[in-house]
Amino acid sequence: MVWETARLASGFVRTPSDLHFTTQFPFEHGISMSADTLRFRFNFESYGFALYPPGSTFGPVSLRDYEFVWIIEGNVAYECNGKSHPAPAGSLMLSRPGMRHAFIWDPQHQSHHGYFHFGIEGDCDALPPQSRWPLLRRLGEDDIIRPLFHHLMWLFENRCDGWQDLAQGAMRQALIAFVTGGFGTARDDGADLHPTIERLMAHVQGIWAVGPMRSIPLSELASAADVSQRHLNRVLREALGVGPVEALRLLRLSRAATLLARTNHRVQDIAAQTGFDSPFHFSRAFSGVYGCSPRAFRKLLDSGADTPSPHRRMVRVRKLSSRIWQRE
Repeated sequence: MVWETARLASGFVRTPSDLHFTTQFPFEHGISMSADTLRFRFNFESYGFALYPPGSTFGPVSLRDYEFVWIIEGNVAYECNGKSHPAPAGSLMLSRPGMRHAFIWDPQHQSHHGYFHFGIEGDCDALPPQSRWPLLRRLGEDDIIRPLFHHLMWLFENRCDGWQDLAQGAMRQALIAFVTGGFGTARDDGADLHPTIERLMAHVQGIWAVGPMRSIPLSELASAADVSQRHLNRVLREALGVGPVEALRLLRLSRAATLLARTNHRVQDIAAQTGFDSPFHFSRAFSGVYGCSPRAFRKLLDSGADTPSPHRRMVRVRKLSSRIWQRE
């Protein structure tokens, strides 16, 4: 069966409601990107959702523009330039101009997907060559791309103040995230922690919630995690790059940096709260991670300077922070 669409005066396209709905609209041009290295912008052509009965097919057709397609429901086969790719729910495809693609929708169940057709103006030199762009990504539960797509649809339908700039930025982030693979998001609840680390952090949270953030011996940490000291060391090093005692020391220093930045507490009081025996020991430990003393750190922030970057060891350990202080 062939389904035809027609542009309406309102800018909407009418299609059979049980199959497909879409929107087409003109997009105002002339919005330049703020970053010197990202000098491309998008011409949005159409978007929408589609629902297909079992056994449906589409294509092959040749692309004249770019198309993002993400599978919401169904086990789909995505064919591009004669090669087939499995595309179950959670898959996101990006077809490019000149490609020839087709979709074999789920033979047993209905298939549901969303899509964007768009053009790109300007150069994408800041990104890898398009010949190296992936065709398909499997998105996790917490990807940033699908929320960006839903935000784009909301912008197109509501056209709030500044919607064009927001739409350009959202699609730019979605495209770069897809091309580079940087589409994950951080969880607030620490749900992705290794079970051993989860048990460890529950014990640490209980101690630090009722008193100073004291250093905890490795033997106590291993007992709380119900594993040997050797096993605990291995799990932490694989997950965070440092052992358990060092991980907690870095967490204490991260907390100290937050207190320096967001409270008026005296440095000696922050040292005591984060479990350091003296301001001297605290200052030495803090300088080793942040490259400056606590007082200098606070002065830099007060002056409007950028926050000093911590040592690279701190970056991976910070994922534990929300687990410790999530209920504050």
